[in-house]
Amino acid sequence: MDLYRVSDPRSLWMWIRIPIPLLVGTFILLNGERDSGADAHSYSHVQGCEFNSSGSWTYIEQYIYDQQLIVYFDFNHKKYIAVKDWAKSNADRWTKESGEALYQQAFGFCQNNIGIMESEVLSRKVEPTVTNRPKASPHSAQSALLSCHVTGFYPPEIDVTWLKNGAPIPDGVINTVLLSDGDWTYQVEDLLQYQPVSGDKYTCHVEHSSLRWPRSVDWEVRSIPESAHPKIAVGALFFVIGLIILLAGVIMRLKNAKAILDSSNHGPRLMSTAAS
Repeated sequence: MDLYRVSDPRSLWMWIRIPIPLLVGTFILLNGERDSGADAHSYSHVQGCEFNSSGSWTYIEQYIYDQQLIVYFDFNHKKYIAVKDWAKSNADRWTKESGEALYQQAFGFCQNNIGIMESEVLSRKVEPTVTNRPKASPHSAQSALLSCHVTGFYPPEIDVTWLKNGAPIPDGVINTVLLSDGDWTYQVEDLLQYQPVSGDKYTCHVEHSSLRWPRSVDWEVRSIPESAHPKIAVGALFFVIGLIILLAGVIMRLKNAKAILDSSNHGPRLMSTAAS
């Protein structure tokens, strides 16, 4: 049974001349015990159509043994080519038996699918989502990090730049690796290390083929970082509570002192002994 699938959609955009393999099958050949991984060998038969942006294509068929190419089909010359000498007899026999027929089948298959590739894959575009937020810097207490997280876009080619008060920033940018989300979309995070100065505005500027205009997200440095606001609020609350307790203690102490003073001034007096 043949199983056809696109193995790496990113290749359509990043390496347009890289073939899109249609996986036919992989077989494990064991020399000896089935459980002995050391004696296992792999044999793969790969078929596919190589499309490019100009609309042309070519057919790919390869036989791979232990990750080494042994035979491939030369579409232009309608014959199999042996890479390994020991596979030459098989390559010649396959050319004689099925070279012309395979050429015709491959022509029909690739020609019929090029429209699908152009309309459904090559033209597919998904707009990115851009998030700009501060992060803690592990390098210095005097510096900080800004994160520009760009997610959910396709194709994978994207341009992310940082601006400070409208001017490009040449230094301090930490680029991270482009990651695939597994659903034909991608994400990337660019980090900027900067010195926080109140009033400075930092902009994450994103350009992508899915966007009609570039997308920019601003972040402005405040005199008090937003992350410190909850701490300040909690500190102020404890200060007020402490002040109330202190005032209550002072008031109670003053009342006690007044009560003692009043009892000493108005308390009962001892009568002197009457003269007999």
